[in-house]
Amino acid sequence: MKTLKSHHLIIAFSLFLAACSPITYVGDTYSATPKADVYYDAKDVKQDYKVIGHLSMDFTNNSDRIKSKLSEKAKSLGADGIIILQTTGHDDKETVKADAIKYNAKGN
Repeated sequence: MKTLKSHHLIIAFSLFLAACSPITYVGDTYSATPKADVYYDAKDVKQDYKVIGHLSMDFTNNSDRIKSKLSEKAKSLGADGIIILQTTGHDDKETVKADAIKYNAKGN
């Protein structure tokens, strides 16, 4: 019985670690922004922008949570939005990649 409880704890801890996968970021940072828009295609962005970096995160199957976590990270980096590029992998291990974008100031 004690072994069974240990197995349950190990499984629960493993799931917790998988759900809290860190976000990898390579790029520039700016002052935090209050909002980060989410796009699924670059042509959906209706204003001029530049890509300031690239985000990557492993996940299992909760796309709303992933979108929220990537958006929160982007805000903390000073991005005005993210463009979700692709999802790679399969089954229990997938990775989502996104570009962090900064809108160009008018007149630039």
